[in-house]
Amino acid sequence: MPEYPALPGDTHTDALIVGAGIAGLLCAYFLQRKGVRDITVIDAGEVCGGVTARTTAKITSQHGLLYTKLLKGLGAERAAHYLAANEAAIRQYGEIIRHERIDCDFISCNAWVFTAHEEDLPSFEEEVRTVQKLGVQAVFSNDTELPLAVKGAIRFPDQAHFHPLKFSRRICELLTETGCGIYTHTAALGMRDGAVVTDRGTVRAKHVISCSHYPFIDKSALLFARIFQERSYVLALQNAGTIRDMYIDCRDDGFSFRPYGDMTLFGAYDHKTGHQHKTRHFEALLAEARRGYPQAETVRMWSAQDCMTHDGIPYIGQYRAAGENVYIAAGFNKWGMTSAVAAAEIISDQITKGGSEYQDAFCLERGDAGLQAGSFVKNAADVAVNLTAGLTHAVEPVCTHMGCAVKWNPDENTWDCTCHGSRFDTEGNVISGPALKPLNKAELAKH
Repeated sequence: MPEYPALPGDTHTDALIVGAGIAGLLCAYFLQRKGVRDITVIDAGEVCGGVTARTTAKITSQHGLLYTKLLKGLGAERAAHYLAANEAAIRQYGEIIRHERIDCDFISCNAWVFTAHEEDLPSFEEEVRTVQKLGVQAVFSNDTELPLAVKGAIRFPDQAHFHPLKFSRRICELLTETGCGIYTHTAALGMRDGAVVTDRGTVRAKHVISCSHYPFIDKSALLFARIFQERSYVLALQNAGTIRDMYIDCRDDGFSFRPYGDMTLFGAYDHKTGHQHKTRHFEALLAEARRGYPQAETVRMWSAQDCMTHDGIPYIGQYRAAGENVYIAAGFNKWGMTSAVAAAEIISDQITKGGSEYQDAFCLERGDAGLQAGSFVKNAADVAVNLTAGLTHAVEPVCTHMGCAVKWNPDENTWDCTCHGSRFDTEGNVISGPALKPLNKAELAKH
C-alpha cells in the first residue's frame, strides 16, 4: 500500500473522513464522483492497515439467516432496503472495477449459507421464501462442494470475492490524483466546537464522517452500549482441492470457506474480544483443517476483529448526537466489504442530495427493540461484570477507555478489553480502539 505523511497541522476541508480503510476510501471516492472536491482522509495507522487487510473479502448480500429476522423486526420495506443496498453494492463494485480498470482478482460466484443439522431445515425453508419475497432469487439445495455432511443450504447468485488491498491501492491513486489529501499516523481524539481534534492538529470541516474501525466518538449516542467486538480466525490452505463458491455455516460455531487462487480460506471460532476462555483458537482450527483436508498445507494464518451490532445491521448515516454535520459508518457485522459501498452510497447521497433511498434501514434511530433485545441484554450483563472487575482491580489490568478489565490473549500475545474490544500489546500500547491511552505499566507489572 502507498505511504502517506502525517497531518502537518491545523487545517480546514469540506469533508473530513476519519478512517482510511476501504469504507473511508470509498466514501471519499463516492463524494468526489458526486462533486465534492475538498476532501481529507486521516487514519491513526497506515492506509488499510486494520480490518481491510485481514478480511476474507466476500462481497455478498448473503449474511446468514438474517432476512426472516429483518422482515419480522423491521417490516417488509426496510428489510427490502437492507437487501437492495447490499445487492447494489455488489453491482457497484463491478462497475467501479470495470470503469477504473482495477486488477484486483474480482470473481463472480455464488454465496451459500449451510447447515449440518436437520433441525435447522425449517428455518432455511422460511429464509428462502423471505429472500425471494424481498427480491433475490435464492435457491434451497444440499448439493455443495464442501467436505461436510451438509443437510441443507441456501444459494445466493451473482455474488463475488476479490483482493481488497489491490482494489484499495488503485482507489488511493485515483483520490490523490484528483486532490484528496490522505494523512496517516494521525489519530482523531474527539470533537470540540464542531472541529475534530487530532494528535497532529485540529481539522475544521463542513462534514465529518467517522469510518474508523470503532467510532472515534462513541459516547455521544452511547455507542459503546450498542456496538461490541468479535475476533475470528482464518487459515489459508493449499492442496485442499478447489471450490468456486463461498460458504458460511448458519451457526456461530461453524465454519467459513472461500477460494483464493489455488487456496481455500478456512475460518471459524468467532468469539467476543477478551473472552478467549481456555481455547487456543489457531491450534483448534489447524486440527479441524487436518480432519477436513488431510492432504492440505497451511501456508498462512491470521485473525480479524469485527464490530458487531445487536440487531445485525450496521449504523450508517447521520450521527446527530455528535452534530448535524457528522456521519457514521460502523458495526459492519463481518460483512464490511459490501457494507463499505453501502455506507459510501448512503452518506454521499445524504451530503450531496439531502437523503438516500436506503437510509431508513441503517439509521441510528431505527429502534428495533425486538431484534436487539437478546444480544443487548447478554452484552450488557457481560459489560457490568467486567466493568466491576476493572473498577475494583480484582481480576486484570484496567482498560483506559471506560475502566473494564482486560485479559491476556495467548493466541496473539495481547491484552484485550472484555467490554468494548480495545487491544493492547505486551507493553500496554494501544493496538486498536476505542481506547486511546496505553495501559498502566505498574498494573501490567503485577500480572
